[in-house]
Amino acid sequence: MIAKLSALASTRESWDDELPGILDELSALPPQLVVLASREIALAAHLGRPTLMDRLLAGFSSERVYVRDLSMMGRTPNYAWIFLFHPNGHVREAALDTLQTPPLSAFFLAAVAWRLNDWAEPVRRAAAGYLERVQRQIAPDVAASSAPYLLDRRHSWGRWGSEADLLDDVFSRSDVLPIVAGFLQRTANGSLAKYLRLLARYPAIDQYLPALATSAIQPRVRAIAYRCLLTGSVTWFTGYGWEWIDKVYGIRKRVPKFDHRPLQGIARPPDLFWQAARDASVIVRRAAADALIASRAAVPDEDRLIAHFEQDKNPSVRSRADFLRRRPRLS
Repeated sequence: MIAKLSALASTRESWDDELPGILDELSALPPQLVVLASREIALAAHLGRPTLMDRLLAGFSSERVYVRDLSMMGRTPNYAWIFLFHPNGHVREAALDTLQTPPLSAFFLAAVAWRLNDWAEPVRRAAAGYLERVQRQIAPDVAASSAPYLLDRRHSWGRWGSEADLLDDVFSRSDVLPIVAGFLQRTANGSLAKYLRLLARYPAIDQYLPALATSAIQPRVRAIAYRCLLTGSVTWFTGYGWEWIDKVYGIRKRVPKFDHRPLQGIARPPDLFWQAARDASVIVRRAAADALIASRAAVPDEDRLIAHFEQDKNPSVRSRADFLRRRPRLS
């Protein structure tokens, strides 16, 4: 793909025939490569730079390249997908204004999100306007494939503010969350627990927690789902703030911030604590013991449950049972 872009850089007018193939190859890239690819695409295709023909023409100026790129998009709107990576902010803005169809791959949805985080405010506004136009048309599998990466970027990309909220309207859709939940349920490797915590901001994820608790392959996913169900509360990461250590000397530290909400419309089965307490993973059993510490009044047979934890083969679970024995129950 990079070779194709490089070969075409000197004869822009011939891109029409090669453009579909280039877009297909870009579409196959994973969304997490979008930042690196942005630079590589611009360099390989010489975006914003004069071609050899431009240099030979008398009176060449950078304005000629800008006008030529705009005319290419006017003739063939699909050039806009390439010009999302253009070094000229006016061209990036025009590309977003030109696009009327939704991104057909997770990579290009990530490219639009990257423009939501653009250093130029007009480009961020254009990206927001584009996403508002097409958000309901984005295919569920495209949205679900990009969700883990983009949810993780929410608090690490620094330029965007409320623009990031537009992605919530995409990822919280009723046809997207089942795909993401199925991915979390069936996948064994990766930072799935982190993704589930990020998805917890959407109340619609609550209905998938019972299935994730009982049948997710990764123990950490089961543990988080059980913890939410057993405590009746969901917590998620919202960013970072500052906490003073010493105001006199101006010393402070960066601390994570969280928000929480109650579960919505999910009834806890009476044997849910026992299901978690008998899980094969100590991570889940430990989460069950922690939940019992947090919500003892809601467990009628807590003595038997504590006795079960006291017999656990893992010392971290037994230590929690010991704490429960020594702590009087509040009636």
